[in-house]
Amino acid sequence: MYTIADLPIENTLQTVKYDLGLESALRRMFENSYTQIGVERDSELVGIVTYRSVVRTLLAFQRLEVGHKTLDKISVGAAVEDAHTISEDENLLAVFDSLAEYTYIVVNRDDEWRILTDYDLLTRLKQMLEPFLLIESIEMQLREIFTRVFGDALSEQLAETFDEEHPLPTPASIEHCSYAHYAQFISIHWAEFESLFDDQQDVIRELVLGIGDMRNQLFHFRVDDPDEFDRDLLRFGQSYFSSV
Repeated sequence: MYTIADLPIENTLQTVKYDLGLESALRRMFENSYTQIGVERDSELVGIVTYRSVVRTLLAFQRLEVGHKTLDKISVGAAVEDAHTISEDENLLAVFDSLAEYTYIVVNRDDEWRILTDYDLLTRLKQMLEPFLLIESIEMQLREIFTRVFGDALSEQLAETFDEEHPLPTPASIEHCSYAHYAQFISIHWAEFESLFDDQQDVIRELVLGIGDMRNQLFHFRVDDPDEFDRDLLRFGQSYFSSV
């Protein structure tokens, strides 16, 4: 199982001094689009200040009837909350548990504090999941096109096309087809598909085979990084087949 150490956490936690005025800290957060900032005292990380912790502090001051204090008169230390640090040895799934409760986690990596926010994780997940989702979407669109063209006769046509003499196995239904089946079926029955695909037989065949190759690499774990995929080609394929 992967651990936190396997997760790319690139953002260094920016910090301010414990006795800095809260107004100055908020200004720095706003100018740099931070939703939180670390707090140091004697070169040690003592916690984090977030917009939420600032509001909590101001409400507490008001409840204590000292709400007349302005932000420049309140130190950062008054609004510090726990840094929610997590060990690199933790199971990777611990990230989801932590970010479900907080909006960030802090990790000590290479002798510096780094921060991972819920936005960072969502962005990373999108990058990782996009190839899977695009490939699945394209396959669903191809199945819909095949069904639209052949209707109730599709299963029979598949069986006749991929009979016992064909090198590809005979699919029991469209759900049992591979991308190789899709590419060959389109080529063999081009007369039925030509009007849909604007007389682009070679382009369609290579597009389907290329997407199928990426699908096999991805689903059979033959690639280390999904970012290696030609996302533009996948996006083109998804857009093209959805408009047919």
